[in-house]
Amino acid sequence: MKHYNLPTQMGIFLLPFGLILKRHGRVHEQEGLAMNLARAMGVPAPRFISFGSLGVRSACPSLLMTSVPGYPLDWFDPGQVDLDVVAADLTRILARMRSFASPHGAAVCGVAGREIRGPMVPASPLEPFADEDAFNARLRAFVTNVRMELFTEGVKPEDMEATLGRHGARVDTLETCLFAPSQRHAIVFTHGDLNMQNIMIGPDGHVCGIIDWEAAAWLPEYWEFSITAIVETLPWGRFMDKMSGGVYEHELKGHQALFPYVSGSFSYY
Repeated sequence: MKHYNLPTQMGIFLLPFGLILKRHGRVHEQEGLAMNLARAMGVPAPRFISFGSLGVRSACPSLLMTSVPGYPLDWFDPGQVDLDVVAADLTRILARMRSFASPHGAAVCGVAGREIRGPMVPASPLEPFADEDAFNARLRAFVTNVRMELFTEGVKPEDMEATLGRHGARVDTLETCLFAPSQRHAIVFTHGDLNMQNIMIGPDGHVCGIIDWEAAAWLPEYWEFSITAIVETLPWGRFMDKMSGGVYEHELKGHQALFPYVSGSFSYY
């Protein structure tokens, strides 16, 4: 980069010829592999060109890719974009992504069969799992190993019973909505961070690109929707739930119940 007088700080750099260089501490080659897998499936994603890393934390890795047209959905004011059109486009894109079987069988894993990464993945990076049962066992461990002081510290004695009752209710919700043997799902190619800032909108109001594939992985089918609504007050999560037709209502409740136990483990690496 020094040869071309380009800045070397962390960030995203717009280069000539429609290229983008992404350079910061949480860049990993799997993001590039995910982009090219998405493109091979017919999804409008950037094209991954190259990945560079010195292999040390002090030197940020870099990812070279093509740009995609349009502007992020969150750049637009309410009413400027027809969200029904966006929902229809996303439904088609996700259906295409889900129509391909994982080359890793029942494994819950990263795109290349390796670790699972992402800002909303607990204790990221998570090791690959043989199947959904093994994945659920790891998620359950966050609950069974929790330090109860996180929930009881500072609670008045007269409020303790209600606090412990809420903890018990969350555990019951997890067991019935997310971890029950009857709650088994297809393992599908998942973007993992399908929020407004990662959805590009063209001048015709249609989705023309999906960006930021760092959290992409082979995950249970509900994850694409529930991860956007893990904080139940956010309107985009309600939009995604509506787009799914509400078919993951139980899983959504389970993921929301899991959130207090895993939020302290979120990492950007």
